[in-house]
Amino acid sequence: MDTKELRNAIAETCENYDSLYAQLVKPINQLLINVDASISEDTANKIIENLKLFYNGNKNITECHFDESETFLKEGIELLQNGDLANGALQVYGAGLNFACYNLKIREPKNENPYNHFEKNFSLIIDSLKK
Repeated sequence: MDTKELRNAIAETCENYDSLYAQLVKPINQLLINVDASISEDTANKIIENLKLFYNGNKNITECHFDESETFLKEGIELLQNGDLANGALQVYGAGLNFACYNLKIREPKNENPYNHFEKNFSLIIDSLKK
């Protein structure tokens, strides 16, 4: 599938699995369609899977944010390494947004320290992109 087909599949899933999470994903996906941002099949499938799992009550929104943050970060680094700076930067930006949402939501219910994940992700960025 090409980028347009993948983004349209995400939009269709948002319509078919309407939920709070779909309402968060839908406008961002549309903005990314508008700027012709790339997306890999793996990332699109992760988003679609999360939309369905959240809708069916099998995954909470915090877990969706964390999963997508990790997926976006890995894809963003790969795109940057391959010279696609614009799409790589968008993916890393998306990773940060999702991680910030995760960070805000994780503290109270699980009493987890989200900063433990920062070092891992910071190291991944530095180690992957150092020349």
